[in-house]
Amino acid sequence: MEGYLGRKHDLEAPNKKASNRSWSTLYCVLRNSELTFYKDAKGLTLGVPYHGEEPFTLKNALCEVAADYKKKKHVFKLRLSNGNEWLFHGKDEDEMHTWLQGLSTAIIESQSIKAKAQSLPLPSITTVDTSLAKKEKEKRFIFFPKKK
Repeated sequence: MEGYLGRKHDLEAPNKKASNRSWSTLYCVLRNSELTFYKDAKGLTLGVPYHGEEPFTLKNALCEVAADYKKKKHVFKLRLSNGNEWLFHGKDEDEMHTWLQGLSTAIIESQSIKAKAQSLPLPSITTVDTSLAKKEKEKRFIFFPKKK
């Protein structure tokens, strides 16, 4: 999912306002439980993120309509696991709900990936260990040729 959204950094940590809280319009790309920002679509093509920012990891994030924000319409907020809170606004109600749905799905998927990874059994490495030990033992005695 990708498109232009307005973005504003609201909180750097719980109860700590961000130093720069101005709105900027950015090209947002949602892929594989990560939200990446570019100045425009050309930035995406060139692979140059906005101001060299790292993508937002959506694991344990929270996304909801910012009902308490009254200065703009169609605003939703994204609270990341590190405590940062960002406001986004779309051009209309439909775009806002489309992004909310996409982000919510990505957040859910990021948590299920972790659960799947934990439930997979670890591969058995005992057979590898014994063959490695045998090779190491052989290496030790290579300096001393066998007597005939």
